[in-house]
Amino acid sequence: MAAIRKYQEKDRERVERICVGTAPGPLSGDMMKRMLLTVFCHYYIEQEPQHCFVAVNEEDEAVGYVLCAADFATWEKKFTELYMKKSKNPVTKMLGKGTIDGLRAFAGQYPAHLHIDIDENYQRQGLGTKLIDALRAHLAEMGVPGLMLSVGSDNENGQKFYQKYGFTVLEKRKQEILMGMKLAETAR
Repeated sequence: MAAIRKYQEKDRERVERICVGTAPGPLSGDMMKRMLLTVFCHYYIEQEPQHCFVAVNEEDEAVGYVLCAADFATWEKKFTELYMKKSKNPVTKMLGKGTIDGLRAFAGQYPAHLHIDIDENYQRQGLGTKLIDALRAHLAEMGVPGLMLSVGSDNENGQKFYQKYGFTVLEKRKQEILMGMKLAETAR
């Protein structure tokens, strides 16, 4: 059975592999894979690894992860300076700008935001809940008031999982649904 622990640098290769391997069909091209890693993976594990958790198998290899930026304002500044300004990829710039603009309106109440993925061979083991539990406890201990995430508008299973877990819909968009959870209200 998998265990949950804090992210370590040795997890990077497997986290990247999971990030790319679980990407939906439209993100399967090489350019989109690089964009996916840059926008949704590298920032977190390079800049805020202290807020990242992994699920590991018996060999202590990452089989799932939850990556988090704990403060939107810090994330926006670093993300813009480190990735948006340096990127030559117009898709990365477009998606990054969309991510920033879309989250800003809710950042006061939900300053932390996450990205989660689990290897397909381990998805039915309850690791998503365990990873979010670990992150939620960590953020609540820091005094972070709320957590938000974006899920694809066509990903009904993902939406149901997050709603069952306690996330509520903040805003519906064409391609995505923004969901949030007040951490004080979900203390167990």
